[in-house]
Amino acid sequence: MEDLQNSLSQYSEQLQLVNDALAKAQDDIERESLMALQSEMQELIQLTQESLDTQQAKQANKEESDLQANEHGSKSDLDSEYALFMEEMSKSGVYETEKRQDATGLKDDITKGDDDDSDIEDELATLLGMKCAVYHTHKWGGQPSLHNAMVSSVEPRQNNDQFSDLQVRVLFTHPTHAEMLPCPFFLDGECKFSDEQCRYSHGALVKLSSLKEAIEPNYEMIRPGSRILLKLKAPDSEDISVAKKSTERYHLWHVAVVRSVDLETRTCVAKLEHGVKTGEKRKTTAYELHVSFEDIFPLNTENGEDFESDDSLSDTEYPESKSGRLELDPSQRDLLVEKSLQNNGPIMGEWERHTRGIGSKIMLSMGYVPGTGLGAAGDGRLQPVEARVLPAARGLDHCMQIQENNASQDPLKVEKKLRRLQKREEERNKRAYEREKERERRNVFNFLNRTLGDSSDKPESSTGISISDIKQSTSKDLNIEQFKITQDSKRLEQEILKLNTSLAKYHSRTSVYINLKSQIDEKSKELETLKNREQQIEKEQKHRKDKKKMTVF
Repeated sequence: MEDLQNSLSQYSEQLQLVNDALAKAQDDIERESLMALQSEMQELIQLTQESLDTQQAKQANKEESDLQANEHGSKSDLDSEYALFMEEMSKSGVYETEKRQDATGLKDDITKGDDDDSDIEDELATLLGMKCAVYHTHKWGGQPSLHNAMVSSVEPRQNNDQFSDLQVRVLFTHPTHAEMLPCPFFLDGECKFSDEQCRYSHGALVKLSSLKEAIEPNYEMIRPGSRILLKLKAPDSEDISVAKKSTERYHLWHVAVVRSVDLETRTCVAKLEHGVKTGEKRKTTAYELHVSFEDIFPLNTENGEDFESDDSLSDTEYPESKSGRLELDPSQRDLLVEKSLQNNGPIMGEWERHTRGIGSKIMLSMGYVPGTGLGAAGDGRLQPVEARVLPAARGLDHCMQIQENNASQDPLKVEKKLRRLQKREEERNKRAYEREKERERRNVFNFLNRTLGDSSDKPESSTGISISDIKQSTSKDLNIEQFKITQDSKRLEQEILKLNTSLAKYHSRTSVYINLKSQIDEKSKELETLKNREQQIEKEQKHRKDKKKMTVF
C-alpha cells in the first residue's frame, strides 16, 4: 500500500511538470505531444488511485472481521460461564421462577404481534370503497384493457403473505360487457352460481400492488367527433331494478360518438357506435341520443390527442386514450418508404380492392407502410401466404412429391392455377376467333363481293358483315358479329395501353414519339369505329326483342 502511495505522489509531481511545460510550449507539434502525455499521466494516476482504494477497502474489511471474531470468542466464554451459573441456580431451585418470568415475557411478545396484525387489517379495511383502475382481459381473449373500478373487499391475509401477495376484489364502475356487470344476487349473498359459471361479475380478483390511479373524466375536452361512454335511459314502463339479460343494456356503458355539445347546459347529442339490440330478432338500433354530462364518461385525453403508455387504455374499451400505431422516427420512416420503393412485387393485400379492405385499413392505422415487410421494423415477409388446393384423397407425401417435381411452377397454388385457367381460356377463344376469321376469308361469296363489288358502296368492316346487311342478318350472325367486335375491341385497348406506356418514355419532339402518337391515333379511330358498330348491332338486337314482345299474344 505504501508503494502505491509513493507512486501516486511521483505521478502527481510528473503531471505538474508536464502542465508547466505545456503552459510554456508554443510549438504546435510539441504541444500535441505534451497534451498526449498529460492525458496518459492522468489516466495512470486514476488507475493507481483506484488500486489504492481497493487495497484500503480490503484492509478495512479484514480488520472488521478480526474484530468480530474477537467479539465472538468473548461471547462464547460468556455463554459457557452463563451455562455453569444456570446449572448452579437450577440446583438451588431459583431457575423455575426465572422460567415463569420468561413465559410471561413471551406471552407479552405474542400479544404485541397480534396487535401489529390487527393494525395491518385495519389499514387494509380502509381500502374498501376506494376508486382505482385495473386491467381486465375478456373471456374471449385479447389485450388487457384498463377500466375504472372500486374495491369491494379484501381477501383474507395469510401469515406468511408479503405485500405483493395481497389480493383485493374490485367491481367495475363503467362495465361495457355483461361479464363486467356486478351480479345483484351475489351482492345480496343469494347467487347460486360460482364465479366462473355466473353470467355477471362476482368481482375481479387483482393484486393490491397492481391497482392504478382512477381515471378522472375531463368534460371540458368534449367536442364533436369525440368518443364517449354513455348509459341508456330505460323507459318508465321497464323494470331495471335487477339486472337481467333483457334489461342489461340499460346497465352497461356503450361507446358513442359526439355529434354536438352544449357546454352551458352540460348536454350533448351522441350516436351509438355499434348499435344496441332492441330485443326483437335480428334488429339493432343506432339512433342519436340527447344525454347530460352525468350520464357519459369522456374518453378523450387532456390535450385532445391520443397518448401511449403502459397505463393507457385499450382501443376497444377507451379508444381515444390509446393508439395502436407504432410511432417511428422520421429517419426510420424514410428508410421504410425507401425500402417499399425497392419492392417490385405485388402489394400486400392487393386482393382487397374487390372487398371493403378492412384488413388493410387496420394495418395502415397501426403504422404499416405499403410495400414493406411485416413487423415493427418492416423486415418481415413481403408476400402473403398463398392458398394451395391439394388433390382429393391423397396423402401429404404425394402432395409434397407433386410440389418437388414442379418446384418452378408449384401447381398447388390457387392463384397460379387460376391464372393458368384464365390463360388457357384466352388461348381457346383466340383460336376459335382465328378459325372463324379464316373461314370468312375463304368464303367464295365474300371473295366475290370484295373483288366485284361496287366501289361506291360503303367499305366493309373488318368483322365481315356490312352496315347495310345488319337488318338482313340472323340473330345468330349478329351474336357472332358482336363477339368478334368485343374481341377486337379488347385487343385494340391492350395495344393502345402498351403504346401509351411506351409513349411516356420518350420526349414529345422525338421521331419515336411522333410515330407512336400516330399509331395511337389510328388505333383509337379503329376502336371508335368498332364501338359504333357494336352500338348499331345492340340497337338492332333490342329492336328485334321489342318487336318479338309486341307480336306475342
